[in-house]
Amino acid sequence: MNEIELAATWAALEPTAPQRRRIETRLRGWLDARESSLTAEWLGLLKVDPIAGLSFAALAVCLMLIATPLSWVAFSV
Repeated sequence: MNEIELAATWAALEPTAPQRRRIETRLRGWLDARESSLTAEWLGLLKVDPIAGLSFAALAVCLMLIATPLSWVAFSV
């Protein structure tokens, strides 16, 4: 939902000031609860599918090991 849709919803509902504050408080709480750190996402991935999580982690390590020497060559030229 973007700001235009949100403004249209407010116009359609026409909440009073206390109702609007209560709705905004619930909406902000819901949005804050949905935010998670990258660590939590990785742990969730490992919990759901350990093989995929470990393979993604191994791939990330390999890419970091390969990218470092390649960046040395690229920056030296």
